[in-house]
Amino acid sequence: MRQTVDAPNGLRWTVKRLIVPTGMRPMTRTDMLDVASPRRTVVHGMSRQIPDAMGAWTGPLPLGFLLVPLVLPLVPIALLLRRWRVLPWTIEARAHPWGRRYPPIVLTYLLRGGEESRRAFGQLVEALARGEGAPVVDGAERFGQPRQPHSGPPVVGSGR
Repeated sequence: MRQTVDAPNGLRWTVKRLIVPTGMRPMTRTDMLDVASPRRTVVHGMSRQIPDAMGAWTGPLPLGFLLVPLVLPLVPIALLLRRWRVLPWTIEARAHPWGRRYPPIVLTYLLRGGEESRRAFGQLVEALARGEGAPVVDGAERFGQPRQPHSGPPVVGSGR
């Protein structure tokens, strides 16, 4: 299930019901950079920077190609567990207000049951079309990480 919605505030939302579990989905470009070594790392005493692990043989890209054939047979098992209401379905809405080169706004909802997920999908599409920013969907649990500019762990040496 996939549908594109144009909101009155100018955002174009792409709403999907995901088949593949979140842990098995391919990483986005931003995620790949996060899992690689810190970019442009400088070590004291070295004359140049440490090379990035993005394309190295232990980096995320080559290891991803090696692990996909091992994980792919688990997809039918995940679908069966969703049918038995053990695993939840994931409905995701994405908008790229700053363009595709920048991180998107993502709304993620988890719910159990195929019929319930189809009904929630329709509710989410209607709510986004009305212009609601983060709609409440009946029977769905909103899954997200609130991100504040300074909400991470304390900086080393911040002084107490």
